[in-house]
Amino acid sequence: MCRGRNPRLKVDLAVIKEREGAESGEYPENWPVVARQVKEANGWKCERCGHENDWENGYTLTVHHLDMNKENLELWNLAALCQRCHLHIQGKVDFYRDTLTGMHRAWMAKHVEGYNEWAVKNGRPLLRLTGIRK
Repeated sequence: MCRGRNPRLKVDLAVIKEREGAESGEYPENWPVVARQVKEANGWKCERCGHENDWENGYTLTVHHLDMNKENLELWNLAALCQRCHLHIQGKVDFYRDTLTGMHRAWMAKHVEGYNEWAVKNGRPLLRLTGIRK
């Protein structure tokens, strides 16, 4: 028996890390609130694989900054991803690098579309989006 601990206590480590990141200054002060809003907007599911937030079985829902800039809280830049998908794409995907065909998976296409709307308003270059691949 664990002394002083409730073995049935459930703790979402992503929420703890979001809070710690904001408190340390590594992330903006409102990061926990923004991260929760992104997760809620995506129905508490991973945008990439569709798995529900299930931290007990290795699918902790996190929020990834697609452009790797932790200060950029534009919604087009924030993707709700399970930890597995987050780790898979982090370091492999350069958000600003166009694909050769301009084709994107549906989850990424919505972020490219959002960025392009923002880019038009802010005089930034558009990203190529010719279609959605399966």
